[in-house]
Amino acid sequence: MTAKDIISPQFIHISAVSDRNDKLYPEGKAVKASAPLSLVLERMASGAETVPVVDDDTEERLGIIDRMSMLGALSSLFPQLNEYSELTVTCPPSMYSASAIAHAVEDADAHLLNMNVIGGTEPDSPTTILIRVNHSRGESVARSLARYGYDTLSIAGTPGIFNADMVERVNALLHYLEV
Repeated sequence: MTAKDIISPQFIHISAVSDRNDKLYPEGKAVKASAPLSLVLERMASGAETVPVVDDDTEERLGIIDRMSMLGALSSLFPQLNEYSELTVTCPPSMYSASAIAHAVEDADAHLLNMNVIGGTEPDSPTTILIRVNHSRGESVARSLARYGYDTLSIAGTPGIFNADMVERVNALLHYLEV
């Protein structure tokens, strides 16, 4: 995803020079249309209310990215599912392997949806990884990760519609058997 993909629909193709434009486009803060999402996010996290976007070649103003359009872009990276689990996993830096983590997740009959290294990029500190899978039973994914040598620090998620319905059915069956 690039800066051009995140431009707020309210501010596309503002080209007339006015006092309003000068406030929207502070000098020296613009990013090129091909700038990656991470660069724009860094600018916004450092306090910028808006980030102007200019054409790569002509430097013509294309629009701006505001906080709502950035939030929309970020939310598209985390699609909502009925069933999912988020696991925080750690390992020594020498053991980190995205493909090994993906294999461990697949061994638990789940699909890896997101994987981000959130800490431990220094040589002697443990690497911390946040993963999201389309499986409501994060415990089974954690067991699979443990077989690959990864430690799970935390598990969060949703039981999902299927599992909630299954719990109701099991409880109804147990009630029926007790009668």
